[in-house]
Amino acid sequence: MLTPARRHFENIMAQNRGNGVATFADMTAYEQILHRLRIDMNRLKGIQSNKTKAEEKQKLLPDYQGWIDGTLAADSGQADEVLTRVMLWHIDAGNIAEALRIGEYVIRHQLSMPDRFSRTAAVTLIDEICDPVLAAFKASPNVAPLGADLLKALDGLTTGQDVPEAVRAKLWKAIGYTLRTVQETQPEALEYLQKAITEFSEIGVKREIEQLDRLLKKSALLDAAAADSETPGSDQQAIPPSAVTAVTVIDAEPAQPAEPSEAAGLQVASTDGEQVAAAAPPAQPAVKRGRPAGVKKPAGAKAKKVVAKKKPAAAE
Repeated sequence: MLTPARRHFENIMAQNRGNGVATFADMTAYEQILHRLRIDMNRLKGIQSNKTKAEEKQKLLPDYQGWIDGTLAADSGQADEVLTRVMLWHIDAGNIAEALRIGEYVIRHQLSMPDRFSRTAAVTLIDEICDPVLAAFKASPNVAPLGADLLKALDGLTTGQDVPEAVRAKLWKAIGYTLRTVQETQPEALEYLQKAITEFSEIGVKREIEQLDRLLKKSALLDAAAADSETPGSDQQAIPPSAVTAVTVIDAEPAQPAEPSEAAGLQVASTDGEQVAAAAPPAQPAVKRGRPAGVKKPAGAKAKKVVAKKKPAAAE
């Protein structure tokens, strides 16, 4: 591991090289760090396990941090194999944020990737970041291995770059799968999956789109039902107006004054202490009912007077 002094020295050498004021010593500094990189690469080739190799890269990366920071600060855009190689190591080690920081510089200056990579920097970043993400989702569909913010940053970083449709769809698929793991972002996840299949029809998200669409529709129905149940007075059963019929009974007794609500033809129901009036439909025709046989007229009821007409007296 490099000492802080050595890191500072390499930072200055990188800035001098980028500013166009490199001396022979500065060029020698680049050759030295490039030589160190190749030694480390040869050591990594002897490791068979990808996991162990990633752990070893994580240990080696601090030795190159001074050079990386100096190169980015100079912002010269000169070809730099150390920079592009370290960017890939950060991806393998899981340092995606740092890889994107370097990747922005590489894409903006259109730097070439190392010799064995025939792809552009934008395509390489998408492939190297999204392939492990999608592989992890196959093992655990509900666990996001990477934050959606980093994947969206990658999307923004590569927007406008010449990227094959299948590669762009792969990125949107990874974003959609990541957003799908959180209920609040599932509608946005559906949008990304639909974009992915539109961009490349064989991306393999048709079933996921159908499942997510059904889930969102079901969730919307449940939310609507819950909202209705929380509405004040929703537990009261309203009586439909068609169930109320006003009937006027004509009898021999004097008509009794109607109650206010009956006189107005209204039905009054209580809803959490509030009076709610529901108008009744027009009353049915009046029905005349006679008193059943054997039932006496109530006391106090006025009897009809029967006055016999007198015959006129016969003339004498």
